[in-house]
Amino acid sequence: MHRSTPIAAVLSTLALTSALVTVSAQTEVAELSPVQRFGNVTVLNGGSDLDEANRLRRMAPQYPLSVVFSVRGGDYAVADTFAILRDGQVVAEVPTAGPWLLVDLPPGRYTLQARFDGRLSERPFTAGRNGATVHWVAPASVV
Repeated sequence: MHRSTPIAAVLSTLALTSALVTVSAQTEVAELSPVQRFGNVTVLNGGSDLDEANRLRRMAPQYPLSVVFSVRGGDYAVADTFAILRDGQVVAEVPTAGPWLLVDLPPGRYTLQARFDGRLSERPFTAGRNGATVHWVAPASVV
C-alpha cells in the first residue's frame, strides 16, 4: 500500500485550491457585464447593484486600474463617458461608465477623462504592476 507523504498531500491541496480560485474568478467575471476590449486594454464596467459592486471590489486588486465614481456624500455615480488617453490618443472609451470600472492596461502614463452632465474632468494616471484605485467624485452639479 502506497501512502502519500505530507508534502504530496499539501501540494495536492494547493493545486486544488489554485484551480478553485481560478474557476471562482472566471465565474465572477462571467456574472458581470460583458468585458469590453479596446486593442490591448480590457475594461469591466458595472457595479449598479450591491452584489455586482462587491464582486468588482473583490476583483479590483487584480487590475492595474480601478475607478469608482461617486457623488459627494458617498453614493455611487455613473459617468456619461469615460476615456483613457495615452500621448493624446484615445485608447479606450466607455459610454455610461461605472460606478465601478476595472481596467487591465499596460504600464505607462495616461490621462483619464470622465464626463458628467456635459462637464469634462480629467486627471493623470500612471499604471504600474500593482493595482491602484481612483475614487472619482462627480462635480456637485451631478447631485
